[in-house]
Amino acid sequence: MRILSWFLRLVVFLLLFGLALNNLETVTLHLLFGTEWRTPMIVLLLVVFALGAVLGALALLPSWMRHRKQVRLARNSEPPPKPSAATAAAPADFPQHPIDRPIDGV
Repeated sequence: MRILSWFLRLVVFLLLFGLALNNLETVTLHLLFGTEWRTPMIVLLLVVFALGAVLGALALLPSWMRHRKQVRLARNSEPPPKPSAATAAAPADFPQHPIDRPIDGV
């Protein structure tokens, strides 16, 4: 499995390297107030991709922080579960976790 993973990484690298070699032409990005930026197209593509990734992560940051706060408050508010006598006396062949239970007797 490890060899397959490295092979796929090599293929992706070679494809991206080929993309970079095919996009070496200089492009001009016209900015505000008459300024312009001349750069190879691959550099412009990489900058735009990086900006998109950063803006996407920043857009997710508020909901991620809210979720972390809710988990922390829930963890601090309820006491740890204590083992009950019913759990200890349950037969060993029947799973206790709801996901492991058979559905409709199957």
